[in-house]
Amino acid sequence: MSDQSRPHGHSFTRVPRAGDGATAAEISLIKVNDSLDAISTLLDHAVSGGREAFVRDSPAYASGSMAVIRAAALFETEEFEAHLGDVADEVRRALITMRNIAAHSGCRSMNDDLFWQTLIVDLPTHLESWRAAARNRLTD
Repeated sequence: MSDQSRPHGHSFTRVPRAGDGATAAEISLIKVNDSLDAISTLLDHAVSGGREAFVRDSPAYASGSMAVIRAAALFETEEFEAHLGDVADEVRRALITMRNIAAHSGCRSMNDDLFWQTLIVDLPTHLESWRAAARNRLTD
């Protein structure tokens, strides 16, 4: 599959192995960037049909749920913290709470309007900030 045929032009990069001479920090940064790309792709799919297509049990809703799950996963290990910059505790807690609702309680417990706002306003802003922090790590 060429990059042009991939959804939204995103491609994935093979993570270097220790034998490739990459440091642990370099491998971690590649993983963060791959995760951010995956979250962006999921987010794009979730919102591309607009609010009217974003309904429970739809592919868009599932993609939005997965975007939140993947975003919250960035904070489950200390490995990625250095690459994401300063993230407010309330942002971490909000993502983890929303992830827990999506993953454990099911959609019936989700406030769909708040979820939609998170996907069109909050998460894109955070992704932009996290990408900038990761880019800055490349120049450090």
